[in-house]
Amino acid sequence: MPSLAPDILERTTELLPRDKLLRDTPTAAESMLCWLVFIVAAATFLIGDPRSFWLLGSLIILGALTPAILKTHEHTHPFFVDKLWPRFWGSSLPVWAVLLQLISGYLQDPVTTLKIGDTHYLQLNPIANIWQPITAAESNAWVTVCGFCAAYLCALMLFLIPKSRAFFERLLPPLCAGAVGLALIGYLQYGLDLDRPFLTKGTGLSDFFAFFPYDGHWAAFATLWCIACISMALLSIRYEDSAIFIQSRAPWYLTGGALLGATGFVIVNPFPAAVLLLSLSIMLLIVALEFAARSKDPHRHAVAVVAGLAACLSFVGGLFRFFQQGTHDASLPFLRQAAIDLFQASPVFGWGPEGYAHMLPFFAHDALLGQRYDRAGSDLLQLFAEFGILGALLTALFFAWFLYRYFTGKHNIQLTNHLLIGCAAVAILAVWESPFSSPAVFFSFFLLFFSAMRWANLSRNNVDDVDAARPQLVTPASQRRLPFFTEPYTEQKK
Repeated sequence: MPSLAPDILERTTELLPRDKLLRDTPTAAESMLCWLVFIVAAATFLIGDPRSFWLLGSLIILGALTPAILKTHEHTHPFFVDKLWPRFWGSSLPVWAVLLQLISGYLQDPVTTLKIGDTHYLQLNPIANIWQPITAAESNAWVTVCGFCAAYLCALMLFLIPKSRAFFERLLPPLCAGAVGLALIGYLQYGLDLDRPFLTKGTGLSDFFAFFPYDGHWAAFATLWCIACISMALLSIRYEDSAIFIQSRAPWYLTGGALLGATGFVIVNPFPAAVLLLSLSIMLLIVALEFAARSKDPHRHAVAVVAGLAACLSFVGGLFRFFQQGTHDASLPFLRQAAIDLFQASPVFGWGPEGYAHMLPFFAHDALLGQRYDRAGSDLLQLFAEFGILGALLTALFFAWFLYRYFTGKHNIQLTNHLLIGCAAVAILAVWESPFSSPAVFFSFFLLFFSAMRWANLSRNNVDDVDAARPQLVTPASQRRLPFFTEPYTEQKK
């Protein structure tokens, strides 16, 4: 059997320039998605108030555009997209589950109004059926719930629509630059010793940074984008045709990541600062090892030494902030105990989205009476209090499915691994803090998580097989435009 010619053999393993152009040229849906992400990012980054109706209403409007973008993608994508809608319905299942619980929970409202004289009081009734969802939230809770669900759907599009890694190479740099710009604004605030953040009323406390009223939210946000910046720096030096270090974009990415990570030395709350600094230390250590072991750059030794020393400094700073005695909030133990009590009272479905703030007066310690709190001081405890065992189990299964699909596919994609480090750091922070109550952190987390998952899909599959079902080598007869005879020939039919 004759062997393949060299040019034919090369074409079977590498894409031709025309195919690369088809793969990397943005489609109409990709352009729409890019603008959608930029608009949502600008809104969430700049409006730091977690419960701003302007922000949540804008997110609802923007999230309503996602079906139109998906339909445009279905009609304009040059490759097969058989898995588009099944993946969308499967990946968006958490949204529909939350909305279903919110709506069906109104059938069992545990709080009733009791009138004594001219005064109205709220009365907590026994739960009639623990196996039925409960909605114990205020009337405007649907705005918050729908706003966060819309932000999730906007981020989910990054797992469904991009057809090449070039999309993320165009999308992530401006977002990284925007995050670094917020860090510079925060440094300016710190230097000017302002008494409240920009564009928000603030909380009356000094623990704010940039547009974030609470610097614990900033620490989670900075952790995500610090790791994203350094990941892009490592990506830019891995290409074979990349320039040497000092002539590439890598120094800019590393500088931006260092500026974001160094805010851990400035912010007030020690534990979020420790997570941020330790995350920066891990990424700088990866940079040092990458240059020391693999890089052929003429400046590799200098870069490795500087990155290693900076990693040590950040690690020491992280340990110092971890053991530092911060401003202790005396209400936190009571808030977390109230979340545990709420979970024990309704363990299956919880008290519904945004139910913690409404039910807290019935379960709070006497020291909290007369004060209003919306968060339990721990996203993990708040998850159990509002969604119960079922909601926590579905959340765990959701992330486990994505991670199982990635790791069992024997994918060792470095950019994906690095972005997952940032997501893991914020998930750890959510055990003792409430970072996901911030729309900026919530959107950034899922933006980077779904980007990491999509990058992995695009890195180890052919461009026309990423969203295709099993390839059909023979088109069914019902879909053919020209007659095609497949039955055995006989002399009579000839």
